[in-house]
Amino acid sequence: VSISIVNHSGPMMEGEQYELQCNVYNVAPVQYLTVKWYKEQTLLSQTTFTDTSITPVNETATLLIRPDRADDGAQYRCEAELNLGEVNPTESSGPLNVEVL
Repeated sequence: VSISIVNHSGPMMEGEQYELQCNVYNVAPVQYLTVKWYKEQTLLSQTTFTDTSITPVNETATLLIRPDRADDGAQYRCEAELNLGEVNPTESSGPLNVEVL
């Protein structure tokens, strides 16, 4: 699981919109996948998938953010969880540190 900013590098500008992307690699069955987005420890959003493929695939989820000066230094991360019933394996991306000007 990895997290990145789409088409951007360096500091973010306050009030501008940015797209964060979470890539989940070699996941199956996709229909049981939930991608959760966090800012620090706060759950911001979650995405579920309906693809019934049982062959491992790569999936992408996105989150739009519009940071303000209070977000300077904030950490975003995404988490991929397979909802398999009694066992729900979870894999988290590393943190994405945001610098806001």
